[in-house]
Amino acid sequence: MFVRDTSVSIKGSASSLCNNLTVLSSREKESVTYGVVHKAFVCITNVTKGSAVNQKQVSCKGEGAHSSSAVLQAKWCELPERKILVITSVKGAQMFETDGSIMIFWQALGESKEGVYSHFARGICAAGEKYICVGTSEGAIMVFDIPPRGTAVKLQETLTAHKVAICELESQGSRMASTDEEGNIILWQSGGHFTEIIKIEGKGFPCSSVCLLKDFIIGGFGTGHIRVFGASTGSLLIEACAHARWINAMDICTEARLLVSASEDSFVRVWKLSTEDKPTMEMVFQQSISDVQLCGAKFVDLSGDTFGVTGYDLSEIVMFTKQ
Repeated sequence: MFVRDTSVSIKGSASSLCNNLTVLSSREKESVTYGVVHKAFVCITNVTKGSAVNQKQVSCKGEGAHSSSAVLQAKWCELPERKILVITSVKGAQMFETDGSIMIFWQALGESKEGVYSHFARGICAAGEKYICVGTSEGAIMVFDIPPRGTAVKLQETLTAHKVAICELESQGSRMASTDEEGNIILWQSGGHFTEIIKIEGKGFPCSSVCLLKDFIIGGFGTGHIRVFGASTGSLLIEACAHARWINAMDICTEARLLVSASEDSFVRVWKLSTEDKPTMEMVFQQSISDVQLCGAKFVDLSGDTFGVTGYDLSEIVMFTKQ
């Protein structure tokens, strides 16, 4: 169904982090921009049709003019009136203009709780018409109100339903799903204030990646399982032993109803989803990238014809296109 295409080089190599690939496509400019975390930097590669590839690195600054913070995640958040690059680190969350040239906001983390050995921000998504949400190691989710322009970003509220570190956030329209290191999944409704719709209890293993499709929540877990839950009831509808090791990334193309998953077992797999009365999930493609722990996967366009994957210590994005 897919064949391997020409890889995209990056200025650095991918760190061993979950969901370590973000993509921003522009139909008007006929360009695709890729972001991959490498230590304290985000490696940005812009590929424009008919022109050369442009590369740069964006650093996430720590305390002090010359210090840098270890980056945990980067993601372009697309709101109706604005697109923002959000970077999370051990110091907090920073927001930049799309090309990373200008920082428009910095939210530092407060003092960690007693006995907490690791303090960081992780989990990013745009939600609703004007919100960007960022998770933390203490299980909190910070909700930021984003203006159409300028730097007047404000912290609207902090959601505290999770009790352990956030793994990932994902949204679809006005709904947002959050996951944590115990495998719990919470579905939220955005608005003036975020309200909890339903909570799906975990089994003690991290839910490292999550996707939303219509009335379904799809979770990828550290055990290698992909589980599909009903968004209205929280009931388990599908459970697949999808990978032999930790699932590090998933992405969904809602138009084509395709799900891509990448794992530490070196396999990238594509699944076809049916959203009829009784949902089904069928594997339609798989490829092993030898001796590489895969850590990121993203569809490039809405059609689902192209996707890319990253791997630990790999200085390229491996691309696949539909035959």
